[in-house]
Amino acid sequence: MERWSNSDSAEASSSQLDKGLDILELLVSSGHALGLGEIGARVGGPKATVHRLIRTLQSRGYVAQDPRSTRYSAGLRCFELGSRWAQNLDLRAVAAPHLAELNLETEETVHLAVYEHGDVVYIDKIESRLAVVAKSYVGRRCPAACVATGRALLAFQPREEIAEVLARPLPAYTPDSVTEPGELEALLARIRHDGVGVNHGSFRTGVGGVAAPIRDHTGGVIASVGLCLPELRFGPDRFDVLRERTVQAATTISAAMGGPTELVTDGTGRAVAMSAEVPGDPSAPR
Repeated sequence: MERWSNSDSAEASSSQLDKGLDILELLVSSGHALGLGEIGARVGGPKATVHRLIRTLQSRGYVAQDPRSTRYSAGLRCFELGSRWAQNLDLRAVAAPHLAELNLETEETVHLAVYEHGDVVYIDKIESRLAVVAKSYVGRRCPAACVATGRALLAFQPREEIAEVLARPLPAYTPDSVTEPGELEALLARIRHDGVGVNHGSFRTGVGGVAAPIRDHTGGVIASVGLCLPELRFGPDRFDVLRERTVQAATTISAAMGGPTELVTDGTGRAVAMSAEVPGDPSAPR
């Protein structure tokens, strides 16, 4: 008679947990309610197993079901946990007045972002009040290699993490996306020297940005602050000012977090002279 070992049981439990999290992440990111069949097709696995996992999540408040359509969506418990996480993240509270000041000075959309597994996640933002803006959302996840806030974070990750990102395919979201590992590696080296990340239409055509890293009391990079704006307002006439204001916000937030007051650069622990290149220069980062 065949018996399961403890390792078999642990592996099965882990697989079920992965599947349950796949379902939850799908419902949170879909933006609309989904039927059981659609959920099963998206996450894979037997329909009965998917239904059982949904019912478990539903009993805990993580999934809600519309009684009329019988379709499923993320439940209130997801919002509750997200709100508690946000409240406990002191970084947002510390950075808030400095984000507001940067927004007031530049009139552009300001992002506060953190790094996670090759992506950048926006944890706070103040939108521009101008008529033409680059839309974004708190909680949105973008590839770190493509946006300024993400590049400012990826450049200062451990070597192993950078190597892992470089080993993955680099999709072409726009004609200006960086798709070659060697090019991205050189771009990150430049960011470590200059202390700022720049993006010119690499993720969304016509949308650019500039960002700088934030450090805490350990000196480690924990977040980035950046501007996101239409390229039509990101020309040579404004680039230096926007970069300087962004760097000032990053170093001020770092100081408020107990970190160094200098811009983090290539291991020197002090600011270095930043490149004088402007967006119109062919060698400027994309």
